[in-house]
Amino acid sequence: MKKLQLFLSAIFLTLSFGLAQTGYARTDDYTVKPIIPENQSNKDLGYFDILLGADKEQTLQVELSNNTEQEIKIDVTLSSAVTNMTGLVVYEPTEIVADSSLKYNFKDYVNTPKVVTLPPLTRQKLDLKVKMPNEAFDGQIAGGITFSKEGQNDREEDSEGITVKNTYSYTIALLMRQNDNEVSPDLKLKTVSPSQINGRNVINVNLQNPTMTYINMMNVKATISGISNTDIKYTYSNSMMQMAPNTSFDLPIPTSNQSAATRVSEPLKTGKYRLQLVVNARTDDQGKYEAQVDNKTARYKYQWIFDQEFTISDNQAQKLNDSDPTVKKEKDWTWLLFVIGILLLVLFFIILLWKRRKKSQKEEEEKQALREKIEAQEKIIDDLNKK
Repeated sequence: MKKLQLFLSAIFLTLSFGLAQTGYARTDDYTVKPIIPENQSNKDLGYFDILLGADKEQTLQVELSNNTEQEIKIDVTLSSAVTNMTGLVVYEPTEIVADSSLKYNFKDYVNTPKVVTLPPLTRQKLDLKVKMPNEAFDGQIAGGITFSKEGQNDREEDSEGITVKNTYSYTIALLMRQNDNEVSPDLKLKTVSPSQINGRNVINVNLQNPTMTYINMMNVKATISGISNTDIKYTYSNSMMQMAPNTSFDLPIPTSNQSAATRVSEPLKTGKYRLQLVVNARTDDQGKYEAQVDNKTARYKYQWIFDQEFTISDNQAQKLNDSDPTVKKEKDWTWLLFVIGILLLVLFFIILLWKRRKKSQKEEEEKQALREKIEAQEKIIDDLNKK
């Protein structure tokens, strides 16, 4: 019997996620607290947001406390901020690939020990050495410092082969800027293609923020309409999205039922489609763009409109439909037609053989009758000759 692997996915108790105001993070084992520097843009924030000139260096500090009577080791990981598929900015480590527009990778400008050893019942300050690029720029370099207890990711199985593991980590965001100049965001539509999320069919719309600034309060409304099949229509809306600087992400637009595997969904159809996408961003009472949010009109400073056609091939549709358990499977009658064809062929040969046999039997009967007739005539002739 195969061993059951049950994992409780990592529970990130994030110290500062976007606009979080938490001053420090704590567990029973250890605490993490940022020491806010003088060049912090807003000292009320619970994360780092510093102003630092080009080619300048600075040492930031985080206070770590061991609340136990045993020595513990803390792993420290640096990560550039990314945007996940739900439109949330993530500062902890992920498998998301860095975007092609990322010029200054956070990990290249921050240096810190990878492991910190904390003696029992002690406090210790961890140095984060920051160096600004030597080029002047407007905007932000964004990333996070993640702290996790060493060894908690190791897998341990009991006699039943079941693993239950709680993983705790804390992430402090670090934003680095050289000035307070406002940067106008930009948004680009890169690709549109069919895919799957958790085994369910979706159409991924890849959006890119190529600028060194956040795109906040994104209101996204998307419609996908069939061109080859005008009865097809998929819609999506989300008024609370955000993108980190110089990042991209796949926005998944569902085409099958995402809530329950027991409910049946229509299969993804091949053919041509049209995507119409409207994205508003950064709410502003004086903004020139309007959109509906919860049946109320909201005004925005920025807006992007995209209109693009794309095609789903036979191979793409079949592959995705076969692996989506909610998709209504069309009955395949090929095997039945094959069997019927074989039976008809056999029946044809049986009838053919029967007719040939029937014909042969009739010919034999006719030959026998003729022989008997000839024999009778020969007998009559013989009798006449004897007389």
